[in-house]
Amino acid sequence: MRSILLSILTAVLLTGCVDDAPHDNPLDPESPGYSVQGSLTGVVRIAGQTTAVAGAAVLDTDAGVSVTTDSLGHFRFNDVAAGTHRFVCTKENFTPDTFLVEIPDRASVHVVRGMNAAPVTVSRSILTRKIDQYFPSPQYYVEIAAAVTDPNSITDLDSVWFGVDTIRYPLGYSVPDTRFIGTIYKYQLPTNTIQWLVGRALTIVARDKQGAVSVSEPFFVTRVIEQTAVPIASNTDSLASGFDLKWSPPDVTFTYTYTVALSRVDGGVATLIRTYPGIDSFNEKLSYPADAADVPLAQGAYVWSVTVVDEFGNSARSKESSFTVK
Repeated sequence: MRSILLSILTAVLLTGCVDDAPHDNPLDPESPGYSVQGSLTGVVRIAGQTTAVAGAAVLDTDAGVSVTTDSLGHFRFNDVAAGTHRFVCTKENFTPDTFLVEIPDRASVHVVRGMNAAPVTVSRSILTRKIDQYFPSPQYYVEIAAAVTDPNSITDLDSVWFGVDTIRYPLGYSVPDTRFIGTIYKYQLPTNTIQWLVGRALTIVARDKQGAVSVSEPFFVTRVIEQTAVPIASNTDSLASGFDLKWSPPDVTFTYTYTVALSRVDGGVATLIRTYPGIDSFNEKLSYPADAADVPLAQGAYVWSVTVVDEFGNSARSKESSFTVK
């Protein structure tokens, strides 16, 4: 018994004479290198879809550390200090996504985020139109068309505009064309001319229901056609079975074709009978009937016009010329 007490006393005395044990283990709360850390993994997708968002930047705003999502939309943060962190996910043409995550000590958290994509303009065009007429002055206007979609869903689209300088003109959706279209007349433009658009950068502006806005790459007016072909009036009434519609060509140097339009007039109202597009520029007349689809015309009054159409689709229509079938 005496020897046991002596051993305990000796151990106590020795312990009091030894320095504290080193605290160099990072898991030791008393170690200078001790830290409480966890990790975060996640995947970023288009909101409402399973499509991954690759190349998105995910920033830990508290630590100032950023990573980029891979081809599958995955990202990972290692050695994240435990606590609440604020993250921001960004990518061009997407609305920034901000979220908070509580990172526990020595544990991993997984998140799935959905980003709202701004609308995308797939295609856009503008065509100029001139319609010559006896009264009043010639009519000028432009036709705009744009194919616009939204990666989240086509139903997420809110509105689409045609933009020039600081002016925006709303476009309406055409179901048959599956595009957004609009017609703008010269009096709706500054200077009361469509020539004002020539050389200016034009854009399509689209907004979704979440408020994300996209602006297309600029596009431009290719041409305003001023010169028209001139119908040559017939000195005699036409025959129902066959006749020629003749015109003199425009004084232009660009490549073009003709389109002839033939209408019947009843009670002062013209009803289109047929159009003949794609007539080569070396032609200066249309012989009726042009093909088997044409039938002898009934007695009555008729008008026709000839339109110059360039290789882009811009056009200038002549004044109407009339004839009578007896």
